[in-house]
Amino acid sequence: MILMSKIIIEKPKIENCESEVFGKAIRLVAEITMKNPNTNKIEKNECYFEFEKEYEKFICSERSDAFVMGLLTTAMENNMDIEFEMPISEKLYYQLTTYYIPMVSKYNADYPMHNIKLIGPLDNTPIVNEKAVATGCSGGVDSFYTIAKHLSKDVPNTNKLTHIVYSSSGTSDINDKRIKDEYKRNKPIILSIAKDCNLKAIFCFNNLYKFYKTPFRGFTMFYTTTFCSVAFALQKLISIYYASSGDPIKNFSLDLTKTHGHDSQVFDVYTLSCINNENLNFYSAGQEYSRIEKEQYISDFIPAQKNLRVCASMPYLKNPETKYKNCSMCPKCLRTMTQFYVINKLDCFKDVFNIEEFYKHKTKYIAKMIVSNKKSYVDDMKKFAKINKVKISFGSYLLAYLYKPFKLLKNILKKSLFVRKIYYKLNLDYKIYGYRDPKYESYKEKIK
Repeated sequence: MILMSKIIIEKPKIENCESEVFGKAIRLVAEITMKNPNTNKIEKNECYFEFEKEYEKFICSERSDAFVMGLLTTAMENNMDIEFEMPISEKLYYQLTTYYIPMVSKYNADYPMHNIKLIGPLDNTPIVNEKAVATGCSGGVDSFYTIAKHLSKDVPNTNKLTHIVYSSSGTSDINDKRIKDEYKRNKPIILSIAKDCNLKAIFCFNNLYKFYKTPFRGFTMFYTTTFCSVAFALQKLISIYYASSGDPIKNFSLDLTKTHGHDSQVFDVYTLSCINNENLNFYSAGQEYSRIEKEQYISDFIPAQKNLRVCASMPYLKNPETKYKNCSMCPKCLRTMTQFYVINKLDCFKDVFNIEEFYKHKTKYIAKMIVSNKKSYVDDMKKFAKINKVKISFGSYLLAYLYKPFKLLKNILKKSLFVRKIYYKLNLDYKIYGYRDPKYESYKEKIK
């Protein structure tokens, strides 16, 4: 085996550091040697999971689990085996190599995902932990559903939430300053959610994005293992972790070419069953409901009404310091506002969305929703509008019909580097949306 086809993870260690995000902080860090998927050069860099100092005693440096999980998608996408100096959990190794890696690679060769090897020592000794129950929290619909569900009286005490986790694992940006600024800007929101829900907030900043190919095709399609890597870094604290799924179980398929634009969340129930180890159990939360059913579930949940965040555009706005937590213009905002509208709950979210603008441009906004790529969301919108006797105007359907050819043309043109060059040169992203397209960083070298 030559070095070019490996990711090598050296012995993890715990270090004190001065963090741009936390100030005095603690890191779980390991040296990683691998071929940079963007430059094709072999590089050695530190990969780290950074926490506030109070979590030092819960960080697990006796295993390579967190780093193997954090880098698994980039390894499978780029056909690189993973070799590790410190052990990984024996149960985790068995499940990954017997089920997850071969099955996901077999049914997703078109992306591509490869059947890689994990090379290194194993250990089946349980790690003592504090039996905390955690879930990742972005402040979105899926997160709030998981929180509300696992604070309800229907859940046994051993499964009730104790912590929410906010990490940088989900970024699809590559600009360090912007990622850190956005993380710091979101921290008070997560603290507010934790306070309102009477939960403890765990903050983790990691640099896993440095090891992925841009523009993040593999990561954006197969990210569950990356998100869950944070729980492995804190497996002396966490015994149960809920991963919030965005897709109902009816969409289940290991082959994403058959799921019409959905990502690996459609098989989270499979993924998460493959990454349990001797002391840490994962569950897929929310696959029993569609997105609009989750919105209905959380519509009377006061922490959601105060703090819901679905917008992916806020960090890229020229002036993100608005009174709302969502831009109320981007496709994700419009989709969510429209679905709350058809269940007669939009007014409950007046503190986080600009609902006055929605009502002012309702015909146009609903038309944009109708021509969106997510057919299941559109079907649910129509279904719940009928159930709740909310009329969708003929004008919305007519506009949607007129929008369709423009949407098709846009999808064709955005694949052209020449068109992108003109698009960015004229700052059309700023003029149309009010923010710099996050994909700009991935294209700026190609369009010079």
